[in-house]
Amino acid sequence: MNTATPPLGKPRPLLSVILLSAVSGLLYYGYYKWVIQDELRSYTGSGWSGAVSLLPFVLGVAVPQALRLDPDVPSWFPWLSLLGIVWIYIVQFKLYRTVNALYRQEGLKEPLSVWWLFVPGLNLIVGFRQIHFLSQFWALKRGIPAEDPVTERIPLLSANG
Repeated sequence: MNTATPPLGKPRPLLSVILLSAVSGLLYYGYYKWVIQDELRSYTGSGWSGAVSLLPFVLGVAVPQALRLDPDVPSWFPWLSLLGIVWIYIVQFKLYRTVNALYRQEGLKEPLSVWWLFVPGLNLIVGFRQIHFLSQFWALKRGIPAEDPVTERIPLLSANG
C-alpha cells in the first residue's frame, strides 16, 4: 500500500496571475494553465496533463488561422478554430469539477459554480474564482496563509459560504 504524500501544488494568488498575465501578453496565463494541470494530475493521480489540456487549444486555434493566408486552403478552414475554443471549454469544465472535488474530499463546500462557465460575464468570474480557490487549497494543504489582496476585498470572488 502506497502511503506517500502526493506532491502539492504551489499557491498562486489571483493578483499575481492577473499581473503576470497582463505584462506577458497572456503568456504567463498559458504557463499557469499548463502547470496547474500538471500539479493536479500529480496530486490526484488522474486527469489531463498541461500538454493534453493546452496543445489542442493552441494548435486548434493557431493552425487554421495561420493557414488562412494560404490561397490553396478552402475558405471554410479557419472555422475549424472553433474546435480549439470548444476544447478549452471542455478543459475548463473538467478543471472546475476537479477543484470542487478537492474541496469536497476535504469536507469543505464546493466553491465553483461549474455552469457559470457557459454564461458570458460569469465565465470570467468563475475563472477568477478557480484561480483563487485552487491557490487557497494549496495553501491549506501546505499549512501556510493564503493572502490575496484582490479577492479579500471582493466577496464575489472569495466567498464560499
